[in-house]
Amino acid sequence: MGESKVVGLPVLRKQDHHGASLEVVGDCTGGNDMPYLPPPGTRVLKMRRISRDSEDSSALARQAEALDGAVAEGRFDEVGNAEDSFVSGAVSPEERPGLGRWMREPLWYEWDAIMVTSLDRITRNQTHWEMFADRCHQGGKDVICLDDPALDITPGNGRMIAYIKATQAQEYREVIVRKRRNQTQYYRDESLWGGGTWPFGYRPVLTEYQGRQRYKLVIDPVTGPLIREAYERIGVQGWNMSRLCEDWNQRGVLTSQDYQRSVNAGEKKAGVKTSVKGARWTTSTLGKILKKPILQGMAMHKGEALLRDGVPVRWADPILSDEEFTTLQVAVTALGRHRAGIKSNASSMTGVLHCPCGKKMYENSSVGKLNTGETRSHKYFRCSSWSNGKACEFSVSWPQDQLYAMAEHAFLAAMGKEEIEERRYVPGRDNRKQIKELERAIGNLTQSIALAASPAVVSSLTGTMERHAAHLEALMAEAFVPGRWEVTSTGQTYAEKWSTMRDWRERGPFLRQAGFRLFVRGRPHTKGRGTAVYVISPKEVADRAGGAPAGSVEPSDEEAWNLEALKIFNEVLEVEMGAP
Repeated sequence: MGESKVVGLPVLRKQDHHGASLEVVGDCTGGNDMPYLPPPGTRVLKMRRISRDSEDSSALARQAEALDGAVAEGRFDEVGNAEDSFVSGAVSPEERPGLGRWMREPLWYEWDAIMVTSLDRITRNQTHWEMFADRCHQGGKDVICLDDPALDITPGNGRMIAYIKATQAQEYREVIVRKRRNQTQYYRDESLWGGGTWPFGYRPVLTEYQGRQRYKLVIDPVTGPLIREAYERIGVQGWNMSRLCEDWNQRGVLTSQDYQRSVNAGEKKAGVKTSVKGARWTTSTLGKILKKPILQGMAMHKGEALLRDGVPVRWADPILSDEEFTTLQVAVTALGRHRAGIKSNASSMTGVLHCPCGKKMYENSSVGKLNTGETRSHKYFRCSSWSNGKACEFSVSWPQDQLYAMAEHAFLAAMGKEEIEERRYVPGRDNRKQIKELERAIGNLTQSIALAASPAVVSSLTGTMERHAAHLEALMAEAFVPGRWEVTSTGQTYAEKWSTMRDWRERGPFLRQAGFRLFVRGRPHTKGRGTAVYVISPKEVADRAGGAPAGSVEPSDEEAWNLEALKIFNEVLEVEMGAP
């Protein structure tokens, strides 16, 4: 008997689910409803759970300390440690990543009792608790709850009391959920920061607001300038996102979440993740950041700009002006179109260099064995018609070095002295939908004012209607303004621009985005002899499509643009073949 005592607690006897005698440990003065622990040697599964980030550095550690002490004191056989970090109490035990696997075969048979510090660590849902308790009871397993030693999962009064406690835990969870939702709405209404991942370019700072300490977003001194750099590189200088990502990765620029982790680590904030993962920039992550209206300081809700009285809500100073943000969106969207159908590891000339048949040409290579036994790599361009299993009549191999040299010579001869013209798209504005919404809102306010009895309510409704009316008047002044293209001279020639680019990794994307198309002129089976490259400028294509400033075809519409370029090339061939 003495061997089974828990220090400080007298030992009684009771039967387990199978009728076997168990030692009951507890306060003998408590009558018949005395707490008990399974005997020493019982296979115990320790279980911990937290659902809030703020518990990260303390709650799990405190639970582990309490469970370790209880296992040692009861001389139990610890068989496992189920941990569920950041898992809501509303998730059923079977569906949780940590505990769930111990509820299934074969681990289900590895333990006899589960130990928790409190009942709500198992669940905060009364239905889930009843199912869990019944399954444990049917399986001959115990539940050891350190803050409630009298917990009993056998049917009867003990089960009923545990069900009531689980109900109270669920009600508490629902209250917390409602409180968080109300708090989130309050933060949104007051343009305050409610927590979470910082928008790249901003960071929250603690400030005095209505007599309380609240967080507001401000432009971050490190990431704010990076957004400006992205705008200058992509929106103004014509960089593509791959080049910017490569540059930032080489410079060691931290991604959004890694930067937040590094700041938290430097400030030694308790309860938040501080481990920098070393993630690298990709065009996908960069593109998502650059498309968010938060860069204009606008509040976001469910991925959309938050409106109040029909006007976007700004909760921070803008990093980019509205005009700059629009310019950046046009550039990012065009980059996506330019890259459509082009693999990330494709040749820099993909989309620029075309076969006489009109299809794109791709880089390829082969390895040949010489009579000496040595191997030699042969790099060449080939028409993409090969990928369809049927090569076009022009589909012969052209050596890469030869075509690169001819392409450079042809481009500089044709365009080197020409001054570069920059075509900038000025987006239009369509306020018609917003005008209808404001007109409907004013109509509703008019009816509400007519029915209102309180002067204070009438005053409030009237003020809102006046704001709506003023905003409506401004929108109606420019209900619809179509977009347009503006052509401006850069003062730089193509030859001068060419000299600033290091290699074809820069030259190829420049030619593609500017709208140049290069066609190989050669005859079948010539093996490259007599081959030449013909350059078709974007002005030729735009003029053919209806005029440079207002052309109906743009370089980003690759299929239509390439078709127009091919027509021009075929006309050139017809003229040459018809020449005496």
